[in-house]
Amino acid sequence: MDAVQRDVNQLLTQDQIDNGGLSIYTTLDPSVQNGAQDALEKQLTKIEHQSNFHHPVKADYKPPENGEGDSSMPYLEGAVVVIDNASGGIRALVGGRDYAQSKFNRAMAPTNRQVGSAFKPFVYTVAFSHGLLPGASINDGPIQPGEIDGAGNWSPANSDGTYGGVMPCSYGLIHSRNTMSVRVGQFAGLDAVQKVANDLGVSQNVPHGPAIYIGSFETNLKDLSAAYSIFPNAGVRKQAYIIERIDDQQHKPIYLAAHISKPALDPSAAWMTSQVMEEVLTKGTAASARSLGFRLPAAGKTGTTNDYKDAWFVGYTSTLTCGVWVGFDQPITIIPHGYGAALALPVWTQVMNKASQHYPAEPLQPTMPIQHATVCSTSSQLATTGCMGAGTAYDIDLPADKVPTAACQVHGGEQWPFAQQVPGLPDKAATFPGRIFRSFRRLFGR
Repeated sequence: MDAVQRDVNQLLTQDQIDNGGLSIYTTLDPSVQNGAQDALEKQLTKIEHQSNFHHPVKADYKPPENGEGDSSMPYLEGAVVVIDNASGGIRALVGGRDYAQSKFNRAMAPTNRQVGSAFKPFVYTVAFSHGLLPGASINDGPIQPGEIDGAGNWSPANSDGTYGGVMPCSYGLIHSRNTMSVRVGQFAGLDAVQKVANDLGVSQNVPHGPAIYIGSFETNLKDLSAAYSIFPNAGVRKQAYIIERIDDQQHKPIYLAAHISKPALDPSAAWMTSQVMEEVLTKGTAASARSLGFRLPAAGKTGTTNDYKDAWFVGYTSTLTCGVWVGFDQPITIIPHGYGAALALPVWTQVMNKASQHYPAEPLQPTMPIQHATVCSTSSQLATTGCMGAGTAYDIDLPADKVPTAACQVHGGEQWPFAQQVPGLPDKAATFPGRIFRSFRRLFGR
């Protein structure tokens, strides 16, 4: 396998390789690997039979007579990567539809493609780490000239061509709104977002410009999937690897996987983003997962690039992270309105459903204390009686270290007496402020 051979060439000397007799133990799980290969082929064949698909199909492809596979194929291609959250071990890696026809590995560098909206969760995580809250008010209207630092007159549209009014911040990620995500990026800061992308290994050359907020740069599926595995791992980055051990001719280990891990993201901010990404699958851009038969507790994000040339879905359960890419080797529109949810998500749901037989998915849980608070959507500070009157107060459960400590200065008034609660209260007690809040909301007529 190409990925294994690559790593062997990097890990061993040429003499060790030439001497032969090696026993190589990989992290690949045959059941997950075969399931991923089958799911990819099934979905891409289905796309090829759609009436709006106007490209060569795999069934009509004639390999060169000399038997050498093309590196670039004329038909629709794809890739799948599945990573074990606990170890970082790669359980499946599919680099294309037919290795006999093309040995080109589309899952790994240097096969980089524009990442699009699949990068947005990292932008929101940086913003959350800087104090933005999921219920904060963000404008979904057109970006105005000079509004975004370094953007000039750049004004990206939303993918559906529509604009909304002021929405909760989380809505921008759940429904993949470009205008809201750019404004969230402005709050996060360009330097901070670029640094996170580089530190997480999402890409080696992330440009320094606000277009990165909506994924206008290239990466590969393996690196993007490995970066996503940080969310179910409480902000810890575990190195993705495919070779567990190599033994020599005498059956003595000459290589053992290092199992490298290190803190990479603010764990509380990562959890906040993960909660929002759960809603992507229940009521957002990937809500069709339910109609595809997917019912497991999970989170993820769709990705679609300009002119529908690339379709992505990357998501995770408590045990596995899986990334899917669909596109042509020579970038071209796949189908009109070929979103990641329509093209890549069906592969992901099939892979994860089958893998769950051996890697059971448990509800995603926080690893830090959670605290209930009533906050202001305008200031992202603790709500006051003025916020109640203005209708900007809302209830939310947050990691304790992300609960604001100051009262809202925008609306004035006294701090709402139940705006903050100590961690660890029983569930019934934790709902009490919500009942009071709803009562006062009725009182204020909001």
